[in-house]
Amino acid sequence: MAVRQSVGFVRIALLLSLLLLLRWTADAKTTSGKFRLSGLNTEYILGSFAISANKIGHLKVVFKSKEPYQLNKDFYVRLYRDDQWKSYNKAPSCTEKVPFSILNEQVTTNKVKGHYEAEVSMELNNHKDNKPHFFYFVVTDCSLEFYMHDSQVPQMSYTLTTWNDGSHVSANESHLRNLHTITLLLSGILALLLGMTIVIQLYEKSTVHAAVFLVMAAAACDCFSSMFELIHLSLYAHDGIGSYLLDAVSAHLEAICDSLVALLLLSVAAGWTLPTDVVQVQQNATGIQKLLGGLQSPFVALRSFTPTAVLAIGILLSHVILAQWGRTYNDDFDSYHDLEHLPGKLLMLWRILLGLGMLGCCISTRMRCPPSLQFFYLQLAVVGTMWFLSLPVLTWIANTIVPYHLRHRTVGIWGATLQTSGILLLSWLVTSHSTAYHRFSHMTATKESLTDSLASAGGSEDARTWMFGKAKVRLD
Repeated sequence: MAVRQSVGFVRIALLLSLLLLLRWTADAKTTSGKFRLSGLNTEYILGSFAISANKIGHLKVVFKSKEPYQLNKDFYVRLYRDDQWKSYNKAPSCTEKVPFSILNEQVTTNKVKGHYEAEVSMELNNHKDNKPHFFYFVVTDCSLEFYMHDSQVPQMSYTLTTWNDGSHVSANESHLRNLHTITLLLSGILALLLGMTIVIQLYEKSTVHAAVFLVMAAAACDCFSSMFELIHLSLYAHDGIGSYLLDAVSAHLEAICDSLVALLLLSVAAGWTLPTDVVQVQQNATGIQKLLGGLQSPFVALRSFTPTAVLAIGILLSHVILAQWGRTYNDDFDSYHDLEHLPGKLLMLWRILLGLGMLGCCISTRMRCPPSLQFFYLQLAVVGTMWFLSLPVLTWIANTIVPYHLRHRTVGIWGATLQTSGILLLSWLVTSHSTAYHRFSHMTATKESLTDSLASAGGSEDARTWMFGKAKVRLD
């Protein structure tokens, strides 16, 4: 049944991808917005774009307004490079920012079919530099600092188009194709191997643990996330738009994968899959200890809708909400792990809190388990807590010392590495037989030993298993 469901999901995903590929055809890149300059806001940043080393890029921006911009003589699009951007931001006035620009083009609006329009084109020249550079596009009217002409300034809309040596993909995103190809292959192979493991265990033992299904789901989410992002990248490189839907689905699958890995690590840390006679019941537990300790039986918690169930659902929903929130800051590419916007920072804070929860679960379980399991939980505490905390630490380091054009690449590569390593760790936990943990765990139990362990735990078998004909999926 698991195999048929997986095959069906693959067919649906491939069909959806084909339909979307046929739906989106080539078009001009559209990065649009509106602004209105004034005496208090004499500049407006249209956007930024990274040009590859030893390459030349181009910019085209079209302005439109209902009324004429009568102060055309001081209305400019100014081009700044990242090595002058800090100086630009420190300069106190519009006129003092101008000397840091490397190119300036005057904007002159003309009447076209009932409205006013202007077009500016610029060359983003990086052909003499051996490293990528960000270019920033700013529209200014410095005369507004001296003369109160606010009433004569109309609201402007704009459409911005950029190319990096003929491609719409910015230089800081050039690593995404290779990164997602590797992730697609690794996660896809893991999902297939775990699927085969499920089939073999059901054939040989007529029983398999739910944890194997969850790890396979995490690997599949990671695989399909990369697949959808690769399709989006191909479309984006061609037309500068790509597919918002595919990119959004990719971000949400990545968020679901992250939340599944987090929940599985926390649950194993709390003692999930270990019989209740192996991990002693915690006496005089605090509220937080009870909350995290409930993950020792996550499906029982979900069935009873305890505070632990609310925590588990909250972890899943928070990742999805933060992924969608992040898209309001950047919808060109998945910015789920972005280190610059507020939802990205909240995600890092959330990972720190979950990492501390992971450490607490491991310490609590280690104090209540047999001596033979204590070394395993010490190792799990170190590895699991590092998994949660390393990405927030890396984002802080990247913000501090990594050059701007390399920050997204650094965080993206490290985030993908962490995600894949987390899935690998969990795959080993649900399939290996090499430690004391695996000797005690229900993950390796046969149908007969499962019944014995449930009886010794004093629980009903029906409450701890899902039945599919003769096959049983263990939930304890």
